Amino acid sequence: MKNPLLNPKYLIPLTKHYIFSPRRINYLNKNGLERYRLKAFKNMVKYAYTIPLYHDKYKKAGFHPNDIKKINDISKIPMISKNDLRENFPDRLLPNDSNKKNYYVICTGGTTGKSVYIYTDFYTMGISNIPFLRELKPFKLNWRKTRFVNIGNFNTSRIDLVYEEKFQNSILSLFAMKDNQLNLDVNIPMKDMIERIDKFKPVVMFSYPAIFQHLAFLKRKGYGQNINPTVLFAAGALLDNYTRKYVQDVFNCPLLNTYQSVEAQGIIASECIKGTWHIHHDLYNIEAIDEDGDLVSPGERGHVVLSRLWGRGTPIIRYTGMDDWVRIIDYKKCDCGLSTPVIEGGVEGRRRANIILPNGKVFPPGAFCFIEPVLQKYKTFKIKQYQIVQKKLDKIDILIIVDEDLREKGVSINIIKKDIKEMYQNKVGPEVEINVMEVEEIKHPKDASKPPPIVVSHVTLEEGYNKLNN
Repeated sequence: MKNPLLNPKYLIPLTKHYIFSPRRINYLNKNGLERYRLKAFKNMVKYAYTIPLYHDKYKKAGFHPNDIKKINDISKIPMISKNDLRENFPDRLLPNDSNKKNYYVICTGGTTGKSVYIYTDFYTMGISNIPFLRELKPFKLNWRKTRFVNIGNFNTSRIDLVYEEKFQNSILSLFAMKDNQLNLDVNIPMKDMIERIDKFKPVVMFSYPAIFQHLAFLKRKGYGQNINPTVLFAAGALLDNYTRKYVQDVFNCPLLNTYQSVEAQGIIASECIKGTWHIHHDLYNIEAIDEDGDLVSPGERGHVVLSRLWGRGTPIIRYTGMDDWVRIIDYKKCDCGLSTPVIEGGVEGRRRANIILPNGKVFPPGAFCFIEPVLQKYKTFKIKQYQIVQKKLDKIDILIIVDEDLREKGVSINIIKKDIKEMYQNKVGPEVEINVMEVEEIKHPKDASKPPPIVVSHVTLEEGYNKLNN
């Protein structure tokens, strides 16, 4: 089968993007970047207007693409939700004259219930690599010569599998790079996984934070002696400080966050070596809204609203379905040399994982990880894994897995458990019962194809907010 990259339709525009786009946020000043963004955004809105879902919403709201004169006019555009995408698949998420054979279906994991299905195409998947190329620059890595491991979800219609089959294999073949990429499914046994990675000897690795922690645990036990990467990139879940330190201590290299999603079809923001979450502002527009759907002030916590400024297939414009907490700061000059809008303090997790307390206090999941200070106090990595579970409004369980080889070394596990309980009790108040319990395994409550989240709440938003309003 002929490689699609040999077709000038794809080869010429993608070559231009791969040459110029990675450096765009370096050489364009704020005014230049905003001019680029406005042009890209206008094109995306015009394209969206040809798609039944967007066309009908825009007509109903009295909006036309010609109403966009500046980027802030985005506030005139109706938002779309997960349900909008679900209800309009498969026939209303592409232009009416589209041939579906030219597109590929990708889906989300469905951890909130039913998966979301959208369309992508070869060109769009090609552009999705631009943020990744930017991430390599600070480490002076050449993408054509670097050995990569990606540990992800390769189930049917998941973006990792579709990307591998429909685009990645084409570019690897074109540049004779097939020996430089190893894709592994997240569900294979951990010892098999680390043995395969050890033979591959990667320079860069991508995966979930929990996978890196499991690999680090095995490397502490003597596995993976040839796994000595330059950098690790985490995505798909909250990366807490303890997990980061646990992993970095073993692999002796940075573990950095990336913020991405299936709907975004790429990396929305990347954490630099200085700890700043830079938004790929030429490729995405991020807003933050409150519970009433109104924009919050810069630096104020809100729910993310995403717009993708490139690509075809199903456009994503003013999409509320990602549900993450963010604080957006406009154009921060970072010591790494970049000046971009940033997500201050990083993504704080999903709204549905909020810890809502009887006293009215609400903790986003990213702000409810207090185990690291306790373990830092005793300078120990005795806890292999942990999870915080809010079972009721007034009951929280903290599950920990102890590294048995370290159990009898240093401070006792009972003292650690006592200090963890006291730390959380001080944060939540006396009306909440805190239980710290050792377990043998921590399972994902819904989606076995992903590692378990750090924070889980069984308290519904409605229950919590009803309590707060009484």
